[in-house]
Amino acid sequence: MLKLNFKKVKKKLKIFQKNFLLWFSGGLILLFLLIAGLYHLAYWERIFPVISVLSQDLSNQTISQAKTKLSSYLAEKDFSQIEIKFENQSWSIDLHSLKFQPEIEKTIENAYSLGRQGNFSQDFKTKWQAWHQGINLPLNYAFNEVSLREQIATISAQIDIPAVEPQIKISQQQIEVEPGKPGREVDQRTLLLIIKQQLQNYQSQSITLPVIQVNPLLAETEIEQTKKRAESLLGKTIKIIIENQNFDLGQEEAINFLDFYGGFDQGKIEDYLKNLAKSVNRPAQNATFQFENNRVIVFKPAQEGITLEQNQALTELSQSLSKLEQGEEKETTLNLKVAKTQPIIKTEEVNNLGIKELISHGVSNFRGSIASRIHNIQLASSKLNGLLIPPGETFSFNQALGEVSQATGYKEAYIIKEGRTILGDGGGVCQVSTTFFRAALNAGLPILERQAHAYRVAYYEQGFSPGLDATVWEPTANLKIKNDTPAHILVQAIADTKNKVLTFDFYGTKDGRVATIGKSRVWDQTPPPPDLYQDDPTLPAGTIKQIDWSAWGAKVSFDWKVVRGEEVLQDRTFYSVYRPWQAIFLRGTGQ
Repeated sequence: MLKLNFKKVKKKLKIFQKNFLLWFSGGLILLFLLIAGLYHLAYWERIFPVISVLSQDLSNQTISQAKTKLSSYLAEKDFSQIEIKFENQSWSIDLHSLKFQPEIEKTIENAYSLGRQGNFSQDFKTKWQAWHQGINLPLNYAFNEVSLREQIATISAQIDIPAVEPQIKISQQQIEVEPGKPGREVDQRTLLLIIKQQLQNYQSQSITLPVIQVNPLLAETEIEQTKKRAESLLGKTIKIIIENQNFDLGQEEAINFLDFYGGFDQGKIEDYLKNLAKSVNRPAQNATFQFENNRVIVFKPAQEGITLEQNQALTELSQSLSKLEQGEEKETTLNLKVAKTQPIIKTEEVNNLGIKELISHGVSNFRGSIASRIHNIQLASSKLNGLLIPPGETFSFNQALGEVSQATGYKEAYIIKEGRTILGDGGGVCQVSTTFFRAALNAGLPILERQAHAYRVAYYEQGFSPGLDATVWEPTANLKIKNDTPAHILVQAIADTKNKVLTFDFYGTKDGRVATIGKSRVWDQTPPPPDLYQDDPTLPAGTIKQIDWSAWGAKVSFDWKVVRGEEVLQDRTFYSVYRPWQAIFLRGTGQ
């Protein structure tokens, strides 16, 4: 019985203790809220204690009182300019020129809002910090930062001394490394921050101009190391291949890529590749095909778009440079990859003639040609541009070209006739027939009729072996070929008068044939006659102009073979017999 009463008493005691703690905690909370409320009532519409602006105590002041006090303080201070010094030089920045304006109202509002943000815990923390440590706020202000930056830049221009970067020079295959010279520049960012601090603190103290020393000067060991590396690249080349385009990176560029610390300057290599990409990159081109009366008047073949993979190219070119530097080989080849995009409209989709791809290419040079000869080359090649050769048809050059005379637009230019170089209608037409002949050879088309020139002509041996020419002259000499491919052949001619290059492209359908042109064989050579001078009334008196170059007479031959798999389509030898030819000069007799 006694034991049971003890348990009841103990239980009631625990209930009392629990209730007491709740009452006590609630009382403390009420007391805290009462004190907080009294604190806020005491500073109603007043700035909380120990809060100041620019070290001016604004405790227990209304917004109006605080504005008056801060305004009076600022009015008493002489703060109209900022002084900047460096060695024996000094500059003044006028605050009026910056449109500097203290924002007193905004500053006081910031002071008043401390402890009144609406977040109980944050406000309590702010008021506690103010009470125990004090809070000193900077001045809010407005100013023209652009004007300040301009004035800083003006000061910097008077102080900055550009550093002279180290350089590598090549003089007569000798390497010279210049170590460079140190420079200096104003730390404009730091100066701007210091000035802003003075503005917000409303302080007028002299600022020592922050200057950074720029020192690219190389040590002796770096000079010697760089010199040895540059010497290892002398006479070396990287042959860069990008989609059948070749670029030679020579010793000057390779040496220029060297940095002075054992590696290669990645920024310079990136710039080089960006310029390279401008020459390589192209968008995809849709095919265009329009023809009238069996002649194509508008033609653009479909073309893949390509873009140089520059990130990969940077890595691979850097590796090739290292290989070139460390190896003994004088030349290395680098194939750079491109990303390809396909055209939406392909060539075979815009015609039903079987014209889908480039099947052949022929080229010749006409550097040194007079203006009338160039005109005739352009005119004759334009008459063949766009022609269609149906499958199975024999193509006659003279028939396609038509009449060659002044009546059809040709001008007088120098031609070889009866053993002499004279002015005649259509000089330069044989440049066109020769280039067409080369395109036909490369296409592997049967050559039914071809005649070589009587003399070796310098134009046709610019970059080519002798014997790869074809003369035409109605009615005695013609060039005939046969289209034995399964599709039409489209002839495209391009006369590049800037670079003096004539090109013929044949488009059609490849049938697997491969043409091989053998190396020219030359024998029975005979020396040229003495130089020949001819009067020319179109040139001023006293003018001498060379229009033809001496050439040895010779017999020339080359083999030509065309195969398709195991089948031999053509296997023949072309022969040419050239008479010796003299250099010819025009002697001006005109006014």
